[in-house]
Amino acid sequence: MKLTLVWFSLALASLSVAKVAPPFQADLMGGGKVEMKQRLKPGRVLLLSFWASWCTPCIEELNQVTKHMKEDAKLPVDLLTVNVDTSETTTDVKPTLKLYRFDFPVILDPKHEIFGRYQDQKTLPFSVLIGPSGNIEATFSGYHEEMFKKIREIASGKST
Repeated sequence: MKLTLVWFSLALASLSVAKVAPPFQADLMGGGKVEMKQRLKPGRVLLLSFWASWCTPCIEELNQVTKHMKEDAKLPVDLLTVNVDTSETTTDVKPTLKLYRFDFPVILDPKHEIFGRYQDQKTLPFSVLIGPSGNIEATFSGYHEEMFKKIREIASGKST
């Protein structure tokens, strides 16, 4: 009986309740508005990537992500980035994008209003995989090759 209760308790502990991604609406750098829920598409994952122009690991991560996306056009992922430079350094964002030839959509979040909804520690780089239903499927502090395995799993409906 004790073994059954222990097993049952472990089984319940391993079940995870899906966390819904906090919604937001923001202005895109360069014009236009974006709403998170409008970026969600069936069979695709939204990679929400938080970065700063002064953060070398962030730039490395974005280089790897964009490289993967260019090499595998069938990768079921859409990228939306949130730059968290403070208002004193937001002038560095455009030159950084130009220097690294980044052409992804960027939201400026100098007051960390969006960032604060997704992460308490405010460490960078930080990425969130959001499934088609709007649930947070995975989070990554720093760049991980596992990110792309997880993207394929979620998009194919085999997420664990």
